[in-house]
Amino acid sequence: MNPLIEAAKDGLTQGWLMGGMTIVFLAFFVAWSLWAWAPFNRKSMEAAARMPLDDGFPARGDL
Repeated sequence: MNPLIEAAKDGLTQGWLMGGMTIVFLAFFVAWSLWAWAPFNRKSMEAAARMPLDDGFPARGDL
């Protein structure tokens, strides 16, 4: 068969594969975003956000 036609066929197959992977990754990103912004996850996310500021010492009002 003509090598140009073979290359075009391979490119078409790879295009469908890349499009499918884009859809899969987009679905994972949307699912992760919904999980991260879910109301039931608020306390753990706020605690994680404060973690870099926690130096292990009690706050002034806690003394």
